[in-house]
Amino acid sequence: MFVDESAWIRDVLAGTEFPKGATVLDIGSSTLHFRTVVQPHLDRNVFAPLRARGLQVLHLDARPEPGVDIVADVTNLKGVERTFDLVLCTNLLEHVTDREATLRHVARVVAPGGLLVLTVPRRYPIHRDPIDTGYRPTAAELVALLGWPEVLRQEVLTIRAPEHYQGWKRALRRIFSPWQIACVLARKPG
Repeated sequence: MFVDESAWIRDVLAGTEFPKGATVLDIGSSTLHFRTVVQPHLDRNVFAPLRARGLQVLHLDARPEPGVDIVADVTNLKGVERTFDLVLCTNLLEHVTDREATLRHVARVVAPGGLLVLTVPRRYPIHRDPIDTGYRPTAAELVALLGWPEVLRQEVLTIRAPEHYQGWKRALRRIFSPWQIACVLARKPG
């Protein structure tokens, strides 16, 4: 996740009210080391502010690793039977072959009236992790794929943080064709 993207999530959630004891599910979260050392802006901008507000944050990934609270296949969430007040599905849909089915399962674990944060690269190179289908939607295309009537925020965010453009070729990209992320915050019908 880009620094700018984590700041966007922080900012759109800062003004959002959550019920006492609200729960958060981060789908495709990777490890605690990844969230706090490799990309410390993830914890600093997204998870620490949520925990400071009293929200319980659970991290889901496909592998049992330190910092993963729920182990499940991210494409079907088999075994995840409860719902959450906030679900984060960031930079995941470009890595699955059936995004419609995956998104249906993601939507299933959002509580009625709950929120979903979706992000997918809009302009970014193919990155095999382990696959990349080349899916690069606009925010409007993400909204259409989701199909929920209440969209609180949608935009294509241009990545400006210089740490993501090291080296002269990437520095030129930052000037002439910066990376972009499609971002959506939506409320599930109640």
